[in-house]
Parts: sequence; structure tokens; C-alpha cells
Amino acid sequence: MMRRARVFLWPLLLVVTFCARDLRFVPVPAACRSRRSFSRIAARAEAFTAGDLALGGLFLGFCGAYLPQALGLNGRAWQAGNIRYFTNRGTAAFSEAARTLAEKHPGFQEDVVFTYFDTFQGELPYMGRPARLVQLISREVTDVYDHKRGLEERLREYNCASGPFAETYFSKEEALAASEGEEAVLFFAKAPGESGGRGIRVLRREEVLSADISSDYVLQRGVQDLELIDGRKFVVRFYLLVYDHRIYLHEMGVLIVHGARYDPTSVEDTVQVRHDWYDDASDTRLLLLQSVDEGPRWREAIAAQLRAAAPALAPLLAASSTSRYVVVGGDALLRSNGESKLIELNMYPNLFADRELVDDQVYKPLTEDILSLILFNQLSNRFEEIKHED
Repeated sequence: MMRRARVFLWPLLLVVTFCARDLRFVPVPAACRSRRSFSRIAARAEAFTAGDLALGGLFLGFCGAYLPQALGLNGRAWQAGNIRYFTNRGTAAFSEAARTLAEKHPGFQEDVVFTYFDTFQGELPYMGRPARLVQLISREVTDVYDHKRGLEERLREYNCASGPFAETYFSKEEALAASEGEEAVLFFAKAPGESGGRGIRVLRREEVLSADISSDYVLQRGVQDLELIDGRKFVVRFYLLVYDHRIYLHEMGVLIVHGARYDPTSVEDTVQVRHDWYDDASDTRLLLLQSVDEGPRWREAIAAQLRAAAPALAPLLAASSTSRYVVVGGDALLRSNGESKLIELNMYPNLFADRELVDDQVYKPLTEDILSLILFNQLSNRFEEIKHED
């Protein structure tokens, strides 16, 4: 802090020195105090006053614009035009969105700092004292939704467990009892805190009882009657914004298409689970939800299940405000009958794929629409509000 002050305070010293050099009074002898002398003195005084005001204005401008940065009074927030923001995820997308919106709104003057900062990596740094500090909803509220066992508990609490999400069980006995007589059913044993396909084992029903899995795992019933892309299973990654007591589903999404051809009875990782699209040697590929002909129908099928599950999101809505929000990345499958099944929710998605197609056509418009709503109260037509239908 002191080092930063020493580096940046030298312009202040220059301003003070420059001002002080003209503050000299030369006594006027009594004999010279004629009317003409007083006129000359008055003229000089007027000139001095004008210069003094100019320097004073410069000094005040310095104090208002430069000193807060020199002393860290504005915190660590970044700035694009008049938009202040700070992130530790999705930084490229949010930075591009902030620059775009700063150009669109050059006169923006609200004293607000927007942050997309996951506190799992530590506390949010000091952001100064803005009138409005926009933050993610606390992990005390969101962690339960990020945890597969916790999510199922919340769904059961609000009577939403049957229907919107794939059926999920807390024990082997519960899973077997619910599937009695269905020998072809598969189960996905999932570690409660993992995502992206990590920690998943695919089990046939007859393997469940003898499987060596931790007691905190959940067993999710496989959705086997699937719509396919080129004969392959795919997962839809969709994005929700929970803000100011409302839920919005965004138009943009990603299709993760598996590399191996689909077999509904297969327990192979490449067929059912593997999402290694980031590996150049993998056959897994990414498509844009909005780029395929079936995209609007699939999105509406997902929206229908979200409306059914909306009561279970009540704690998120209650914790949201104009200063608290959360972005949710959800996964869904499409059944052959046109219905969707939600698989899981992921709080604080990365919003970065290192794939130009996805970064430019999904994450950039998504983050721009998030900032437009939160900072400018402008709701994009790419957002659809999700409301529970009784």
C-alpha cells in the first residue's frame, strides 16, 4: 500500500510545487501606491486568481481521479469505460462483454461494481465502497445444489424429485427396490461433489449390490431411450441466471456429442459418460444448441422441466436481489419421446471452453446479456423467464 502511494504521489508534489512558486508577495513602497499602481496591482491580482483557479481545478481533478487509484480506494476492480468489474472465472468473456457495453453506454455513471467471483478460491478482494456491489449468491445457499446428494434432498423437500430430474437414489437398496423387475436398467454411480463426468461408474442392475462404491455416492437411474445425433448420445449444457427473484433460461447452449456410437445397454465409458472434448485426440465434439434444427424444441423441453422443478429453487430466488445473483450450468438429456430429463446443476460454471466457436457464440453473448440486465436493467430477448406452473 505504502509503496503504491510513494509511486503515485509524485504528481501531487509537482502540482503543489508549481502552485507554491507563484505565491510570492513583493511589498509595494508607500510612495508608489498611486491610483495607477493600484490598477496594475488589481489587474495582476485578477490574472493570478484565474491562474490559481485553473491550478486548483487541476488539483481537484487529480484528487478525484488519480488519488483513489494511487491509494487503492477503489479496490481491485477492473475498468472498461465507466464499467467496473472483477472476476476469477469467465474473465475473457466478461471482459469482452464489459468493453462492448462500455462502448454502447459511454454515459453510464452508476456507482456499481459487478463481480463474478467464486469464493471457493478465497474471499473477494476489496472492491472499494461502491453504492452497489454485485456479487454471487453465497455458497451457504448454493452449495446444496452443487452437491448431487444435496440436490436430490432439496428436490424431495419440495416434492420435485419425480419427473424433472433423472430418478436418483441414496442407497443400493433403494435403487434396487425402485427398479424391481427391470433387468435392463442401468445406474450411474456418481460422486456427490464431482462434475464433468468425473467419478462416474456405469453399472448394470445385477452389479449394483456387489459394487464397491462409497456410501456417500448417489445412484442415478440411466436415461436410456435417447434422441441421438449421428447415432451418438449427447448432453445439452444449458445456462440459467437467477437474479432479483427471477429465473432466466438463456437461448445459447452447448451440445456435447459422445465419440462412440450409442448402445442403450452398454456400460462403456466412451458410450455413456466421456466428455473429453478438450482432448484433440478424442472423437467427442461440441455443437451449438442454437445451430441445430431441433434446438428450439429441445430448449423448450428443458424449459418445461425447469418450470416443474422451480419450487425447489426457492432458496436461490429468496437469496437473490439486485446485488446478488448466480449463474447455473445445467445438464440435460433428450428422450426419444421428445421429453427432457435434467441430470445435474453446476453453480459457478467456468464460461470458458478454449474453443472459438463456443467462446464467441455462447459465452460472449451470455455474459453480455447478464451484464446488460444487471447493470442496465435491459432484458435480452435471448432470456426466457422460468416460472412454476401449478
